[in-house]
Amino acid sequence: MSLLVIGLTTLLVSTAVFYIVLFSFIYYWHLTKITFVVVPLIFTFEFFITGFFVVAIVSIILNYLPDLIKVIGL
Repeated sequence: MSLLVIGLTTLLVSTAVFYIVLFSFIYYWHLTKITFVVVPLIFTFEFFITGFFVVAIVSIILNYLPDLIKVIGL
């Protein structure tokens, strides 16, 4: 299994946990019905794009780490 698949699986699980926590807080706070649509979309977009960049950068670094070590000479 490649690192990208592992990273994306981790990201999707983290997103599911994020949704569960967010909806439980929204239900607890008894916010208006519009919040059930708007707030999760905004927060999920920010969470998912941040997670995507983290997974992408870590995957690139781990993929090219052996070549960088050869170039440096360690």
